[in-house]
Amino acid sequence: MHLFRFLIVICCVFHFSAVGFAAPIVWKIQSNKPQGSSLLQIEQQMMDQIKRESNGELIFDLRSNNGFVEHRAAYNAVRTGEIDAMLMTPSYWVGADPVFAIMGDLVAAWNSPAQYLRWLVEFQGIAYLERAYRRVGLKLLGFTVSPAESLIATRPIANIDDFKGLVMRAPPGMISDFFQLLGARPRNIAGNKVLAALQRKRIDMADFSDLAVNNQLGAYRWAKYTNYPGFHSMPLYDFVAREKSWNQLSKQQQRIVMNAVARWQSLAYKVSSKELEHAKHRVIAQGVTLHHWSASELKRARQHAVQIWDKHANKSAAAKALITDLKHWLVTEGNID
Repeated sequence: MHLFRFLIVICCVFHFSAVGFAAPIVWKIQSNKPQGSSLLQIEQQMMDQIKRESNGELIFDLRSNNGFVEHRAAYNAVRTGEIDAMLMTPSYWVGADPVFAIMGDLVAAWNSPAQYLRWLVEFQGIAYLERAYRRVGLKLLGFTVSPAESLIATRPIANIDDFKGLVMRAPPGMISDFFQLLGARPRNIAGNKVLAALQRKRIDMADFSDLAVNNQLGAYRWAKYTNYPGFHSMPLYDFVAREKSWNQLSKQQQRIVMNAVARWQSLAYKVSSKELEHAKHRVIAQGVTLHHWSASELKRARQHAVQIWDKHANKSAAAKALITDLKHWLVTEGNID
């Protein structure tokens, strides 16, 4: 009898030990943000919050650009299960679905990130992106919109006529097509070669990032003109997971993740806006001219941009529905006629 009770006690100890020391769920997550960037730090804070609030049940291993996979390979890596999630921009996946290009960075569409966020949230525009990811077995967990990007120019860019003949660095796709319509001569130059190209006067202008990032790069030492606030690019950044990985989490674990996502969305937007305001004062002190375009000049530019939108709308039924909806809303907002 004593031996029987002893065996029961031993079994119970092993049972509760196994429960208490259950292996955590580990996710591999790839970001496109470089080491040391404030946006990566905010993303890491999200992962730390998830670990803390789940009492270590969830370990979300976040890596900076090219940590697990090269950032352009992240889309397929999540789909195949090589990684569990990614913090990227959907504009990278233009070859997979034109909706990603439109939602990721619709050239020259928006007056401000706040305006874009209003369409995404209040008018449920984000549903287009959710459906696009769902079609390939992925789940959109959260998103934020970056500040409007400003150009780096060695010559004045006070209106669209000033772009004629200028050689500029621009990524291929919507942005490059747009500036070509304005009369510029786009060149696809790697990001790490932009400074040298400006310094050696191989290009007159560059599309790189927002005012704060451009200034951190040191670009305004050689280029003394920019546009602020910018208008041509406001990338959407998102947090996307493999649906199979997401469904393996309990409801309580999913709530913990979404609480952290909500904080990340709010904090990323606030920090980016604050950095932008500081950068504005710094570049002015460096003698940089900030061109502020009028509403009428922005409409002139968007007349060209709409041609690019329509080209992408013709690539799929989903893209056509999205652009039709967007154009209707932008007319009501006064962005286009």
